[in-house]
Amino acid sequence: MSKQMYEIDDDQPNEGGFLRPKSQDKEERSDFALSPEERKRSSRSFETSGEEDAGMGKQNPFENWRINKDKEETPLPQSEKFANSLKKAFTLIWQVLSRVVISGVIAASLFSLWTPGNLMPKTIEEKVAVAVAQEEGIELPEAVAGVKPADFPTNRIGIVVGHRGHDSGAVCANGLTELEINSNVATYVQQKLIGAGYEVDLLDEFDSRLKNYQASLLLSIHSDSCSYINDGATGFKVASAVTSHDNQDSSRIVQCLSDRYAKTTGLRYHYQSVTTDMTSYHAFDEISPFTTAAIIELGFMNLDQEILTTQPELLANGIVDGIKCYLNNEKVD
Repeated sequence: MSKQMYEIDDDQPNEGGFLRPKSQDKEERSDFALSPEERKRSSRSFETSGEEDAGMGKQNPFENWRINKDKEETPLPQSEKFANSLKKAFTLIWQVLSRVVISGVIAASLFSLWTPGNLMPKTIEEKVAVAVAQEEGIELPEAVAGVKPADFPTNRIGIVVGHRGHDSGAVCANGLTELEINSNVATYVQQKLIGAGYEVDLLDEFDSRLKNYQASLLLSIHSDSCSYINDGATGFKVASAVTSHDNQDSSRIVQCLSDRYAKTTGLRYHYQSVTTDMTSYHAFDEISPFTTAAIIELGFMNLDQEILTTQPELLANGIVDGIKCYLNNEKVD
């Protein structure tokens, strides 16, 4: 017969009556037929660790993942949560404060770079200059050192005619202009002061002579709005330079002018409506730091129009009396 039949005849039946190849019989040798080394290797292949039996070893990877996940999701104690929240809050506050401080420093630096030097109090500038000069042994000019020059003119007075050479100023419905009022009063003031022995300059609003102008006093004459504001919009205003070299002189010129002008004209001092346009008047930044400067609003062109247009000499008398009060160091009630 064929070789296949020969091989079948050689196979032995198993317990169920099926044929079993001889090669399989070799693989299922009993332990007694194995050598000691083979029995040892065979027993090791079926041994398991205690962790694997308990489901915690390599035989149960998903069980290990579940246990680790449970450990990670363990809730934190309340005190630790509060501490973490507090730490985050302080971190946020510190970040906000840091940004505010940095922004403030940048803004201050930019302001210092773009602010004209004459907007700073001159006394501070002078003190810094003197301190540096003393340290370096440098001799400063009298003006920089804060000492009034010996040849400084004490008999000169400058009168700025408000808006002259620039525009007409406020204009009323009847055609009256602020420039008309200012010019009439300023001319009377100049004449009276010259008659009293002073050297007087009539200056335009943006006169080139204002640059480092030196005089005992500079006074700018203006008039207030022609629009009706309310029944209380009547009276005059006086203000001095906020960056004046000598604050005592600045205060005194305001006291003298307001006192004498009110007594002479009968108008009340409308101090509550003094604006920064007056205290920061452009000419104050141009003149010499030793020149005392002030500005006066003669009255409101609406409710005070009659006295402003019909009695310019009376108004001039009030101004001249105020100037003499300041220059002669007269008493103010």
